[in-house]
Amino acid sequence: MTIWFQSLLFVGSLLFSILVIYMVKWGRLSIRYSFLWLTLGGSMLLLSIWPDLAKMLRALVQIEVVSNLIFVMLFCFVLLVLLILCAALTDCTDRLKRLTQVNALLEERIRQLEERDSSK
Repeated sequence: MTIWFQSLLFVGSLLFSILVIYMVKWGRLSIRYSFLWLTLGGSMLLLSIWPDLAKMLRALVQIEVVSNLIFVMLFCFVLLVLLILCAALTDCTDRLKRLTQVNALLEERIRQLEERDSSK
């Protein structure tokens, strides 16, 4: 890896991590999800500083080419993001269902009270 490309990766991963931090600060990203993205940014920083780390990981898991290792790691990251987002969507769906049910009960109660007041 050339020093120019390594510097480019370092700056890109640093900007990515800073962007995640600012998105949390501005309220555009939940702290709950920021850990995952900061982990990705930190991993990119580590690999840009020490590219031999990728070669050691490749040898450890016995993958032929470093780019295949990176591809597998990114694929696993995407699957993890999908799993977390599906869990969050399920939670929101359950909360929306409960909110709708409570709203329907309150509307029924208001209707009963209005009928009772109008009959007097």
